[in-house]
Amino acid sequence: MSRQRLRLGVLALAALVLSGPAVAPTAAVTSWPVTAGIHGQAVLAGPSADEDPGYLKRRQKAQAEGLIDADGRVPGSQSEGGRAWPVDDTGYRIQPRDLEFLGLTQQQVRWWRHYRAPLGTTPHQFTRMSASLFRVLCSACERPQDYDVRLQGSWAFFFSGRHKDFPTEQDLAGQPVAQARFQEWMGSTPLAERPARRPFDALHKLGMLDENGKPFGPSDGDFHISSDLMVAEARAKWDELKSAGKLSDEDIRKGFVHQKYSFINRTAVREAFPELEKWSTVWEERLGRPIAPSLFPSSGPPDKSQEGNGVSTHYRDSDWVVTNPPKH
Repeated sequence: MSRQRLRLGVLALAALVLSGPAVAPTAAVTSWPVTAGIHGQAVLAGPSADEDPGYLKRRQKAQAEGLIDADGRVPGSQSEGGRAWPVDDTGYRIQPRDLEFLGLTQQQVRWWRHYRAPLGTTPHQFTRMSASLFRVLCSACERPQDYDVRLQGSWAFFFSGRHKDFPTEQDLAGQPVAQARFQEWMGSTPLAERPARRPFDALHKLGMLDENGKPFGPSDGDFHISSDLMVAEARAKWDELKSAGKLSDEDIRKGFVHQKYSFINRTAVREAFPELEKWSTVWEERLGRPIAPSLFPSSGPPDKSQEGNGVSTHYRDSDWVVTNPPKH
């Protein structure tokens, strides 16, 4: 094969990976027995997606074909100027029917792919949001390197992590509204051709109820802020509140650093940085979804990819890093 033909072949493969899909990949997902659910509905009983050998096979196939990287994320990065079509960590590609049900447009996907705006925002909104955040963090910002800000969650990655499976008929038992919407969305689509993880806003659009019978709200807008300077200020505030007996029993139990997720205590952060709390409230009202900033040391969240379910938000090259927009 000539060098020119080889080069053309590589370019064609890259174009295929970066283009939108025509159909979703399939896998021989295990069929699980049908059981009676709440109010007698027939529902599927089965394990989580991570326990299903069919999804494992689909993930391996997607990795072999370059549809996802070792972390289950789509290829591409900010430094490369874009990333591939949205795919979950088992290789399921977002379909036109999914976009329609979720209320997302092709334009919004393009913004997302080129890091111009996370899902649920426009480039103009995200630019203003980022600029106002950095004004809160450091009004002069003489050392912007002291503040590392990254997006997390489904608005940044389109799908939730592997700890949040796509709902099944079993999950929707006793919820007629959610069942009807699920049927409208998935119809008779077999398990092998469904997502393994929840897409952005999926539970909210379904009208699914949580364990307390309340409807799920829109997906959060998660910000991870890493700054030793801010952690030091939060620590001083924590010590002050603790000495004054103003910390709740729950705060004391959870500690200054959350044992499971490693973020800094939210009460300490809220009291140390009231302007950050106001910023979150303003943008929650503007976007109609919770905005959740979490604080970490400058090293970022610890790597927990080898612990528990393997979900980890440690620094990666494929992260969405938020920068202070240039002033015009």
